[in-house]
Amino acid sequence: MDELLDEFIAETRETLEALAGQLVQWEKTPQDRALIDSVFRFVHTVKGSCGFLDLPRLLRLSHAAEDVLSCARDGLIVASPALVSAILAVVDRIAALTEALESGRAVYDDDGDLIDAMHEFLPTHSGNATPSLSGEEGAPADMDDDAAGTRSKARSVRVSLSLLDRLMNGVSDMVLARNEVSRQLRKSQAGAEVDLAFARLSASVAEMRDAVGLMRMQNIDRLFSSLPRLLRDISLELGKEVELRIDGSEVEVDREMVEALRDPLTHILRNAVDHGIEHADERIAAGKDPVGHIRIVARQSGNQILIEIIDDGRGINLEKLGTRAVSAKIVSAAEWQKMPEKAQLGTIFIPGLSTADSVTAISGRGVGMDVVKSNLQAIGGTVDLENYEGLGLKMTLRLPLTLSIIAGLTIKAGNQFFGISRNSIVEILSTTNKNVSIEELGGAQIAHIRGERYPYAKLEKLLGIAESTDSVMTGRTLVLIRPAVGTTYVLDVENVIDTEELVVKPGAPIIMETGLYAGTTLPDNGRPMLLLDASGLGAAIGIEQTEDNRTDDVAEYAVKEAKRPSALLFIATDGAQRAVRLNVVDRIEDIDADQIEFVGGKMRAKIGESLFDICELADIPAEGQVKALRLTDGTSTKYMAVDDVLDIFTLDEEIYPSAHPEKCEGVVSALGKSVELVNIFQYFEMEGSATRDVSARPLCYIGSAGDAEWEKRILAPLLTASGYAVSFDEQDRHQAAIVLSRTHQEAAAYADDARLLLLRDTVHVKPDARSSIYRYDRIGLLSAIEAKLAGVA
Repeated sequence: MDELLDEFIAETRETLEALAGQLVQWEKTPQDRALIDSVFRFVHTVKGSCGFLDLPRLLRLSHAAEDVLSCARDGLIVASPALVSAILAVVDRIAALTEALESGRAVYDDDGDLIDAMHEFLPTHSGNATPSLSGEEGAPADMDDDAAGTRSKARSVRVSLSLLDRLMNGVSDMVLARNEVSRQLRKSQAGAEVDLAFARLSASVAEMRDAVGLMRMQNIDRLFSSLPRLLRDISLELGKEVELRIDGSEVEVDREMVEALRDPLTHILRNAVDHGIEHADERIAAGKDPVGHIRIVARQSGNQILIEIIDDGRGINLEKLGTRAVSAKIVSAAEWQKMPEKAQLGTIFIPGLSTADSVTAISGRGVGMDVVKSNLQAIGGTVDLENYEGLGLKMTLRLPLTLSIIAGLTIKAGNQFFGISRNSIVEILSTTNKNVSIEELGGAQIAHIRGERYPYAKLEKLLGIAESTDSVMTGRTLVLIRPAVGTTYVLDVENVIDTEELVVKPGAPIIMETGLYAGTTLPDNGRPMLLLDASGLGAAIGIEQTEDNRTDDVAEYAVKEAKRPSALLFIATDGAQRAVRLNVVDRIEDIDADQIEFVGGKMRAKIGESLFDICELADIPAEGQVKALRLTDGTSTKYMAVDDVLDIFTLDEEIYPSAHPEKCEGVVSALGKSVELVNIFQYFEMEGSATRDVSARPLCYIGSAGDAEWEKRILAPLLTASGYAVSFDEQDRHQAAIVLSRTHQEAAAYADDARLLLLRDTVHVKPDARSSIYRYDRIGLLSAIEAKLAGVA
């Protein structure tokens, strides 16, 4: 029985979180039958369970609620604020009793008053509880069968969070151990069989990692579902009308983060309604909609979860805030005048400071916003404010990854090691690169990369650590970073060490408060290190932390790049330096030698489930890897083998003509040296048929006489290999795009059919014969088919 009771408590608690929001939504849209059905099913389920578990108070409450909701489903009662408030009061009592079952605390019994308040809305009200209208205990009389069937199909099991944590930690250790084994295998060169076995093991670990990660994740809607009820209660108490809009409920976050965010969001919403949103008469006088608006938006941005709370109220009056801060002796009047706006806004997070004129049940004691900040810091998050005085306030909660595994880059600075998410890395360059220069501009350092300017800083300076003398002697590395929020910038580091999967955990509050770190991580060498926050580093450099700026910069950068084409300089497999236009290079890959084979007259590589051509590769190496450029024309993909990649440069100068234009587009100057610019056309010129989508292949009907051996053995395979669908079925003739035949009888019968192509057996054309194509003229035949498809023949 204890197990059944525990399951009942857990299920009821989870359902109650969404139930209040559904009732508030039903109040706004009474015609929405699905909402009231959902609430009705819940109270009916509670009633049935209470009878079995012998919980008389819960049974009476749920029974009464079921009566009222049944009338509402039948259209006998119309949703009203008073009715919804009465039902919400009963729902709150059910929640309190459910908590009491678990904690053992007593709950004051005035259930009869709550039940009577609901029964006042029954059309047959006589002062006493009316009989249930829902029929037998097994199921409501008019409940949809498919709804009950859907619920029975769901299979779940309840597992404690502590057990999930242990499982996640175990998988994290497996990932680290896998990384270490991979490193040792690369050193020992154990052979293809061991590598293949390790690849299978690695894939299994990755799949398990993803599955366990999903166990801890849930939609943030679980957090948001209680907010409409909260807003309704606050609005009614303050006499304000406020509409709430929620976007991004499908974003998934860690379960513990949902609990940690509950209090901060509650305080923020209370403050927004009490301090921010004006009363209707004030809003009308200010030219605003009399109804206040609050919007909550959740989204994932890089390695962060962003939650924005935006209201169209009065914003923060900095003059009033400053007066309160000075009177509370937090700052002096002189200090306040010197503080930047961001620092002034930050004072609202100081405990005891409030801008409320009076203390109410909702606010005024100065204990709201400091709770927001402290709770966020506990999970490694931050809060930013954008104030528009008289127009509204935007509050952005930035939440780092809690317990997760990300693709990361290990970098070195000041003889210390740090991790950073690989998603934010655009490019890695050496300070010795001829395309790179560091300049002083307006007292700040700027990095020039191929003519573009970027904000620049050394990581040691940002972190306040000493720079290693070795890095000055050997040269340093520049990392071009595009953070989730903010513009692209250049980070100067001592060295880039490795790329690997990093297990990320929250950092200590004192570390996370700096805004420079996204958590802590444990690489496969077992030495803990800090994970850098790309957006936080950008803020420390002085970059404006707005996504609009970043979008504008990226768009501007893209326009400039379109006007100034770039090329990639590489060493070809024959040892010569050549260049290829950068816009056709998708990425650089290392292909294992055992993936390559000479088949079909070409060097090809099996990558995933697909087979790709590898150009410029004469021999397959016995072992190791082949470095290749992945080329694409937007539709097809090819690989070009190279010995090494040297640099990227801008095609600023003239392209001189080549004696072999089919192979070389021309000769260009690359970093002071003349090199050939490869003509990429040569690799894709025979790709037209292969890239045609199977579902879109034109149908060729082949008419035949006799056994049609030639058509089936020779012609059909040729057409199929060239990208066409083939049929010999007479029923397909009317829908075919092309009709082919070797018989003159068919040619005569269908002389007016523009789709018909007649094939002849001899090279020479007989006098007065109908226009035809020699059956072994492959190029002529395919050209004729394409001409007919294009409508020019």
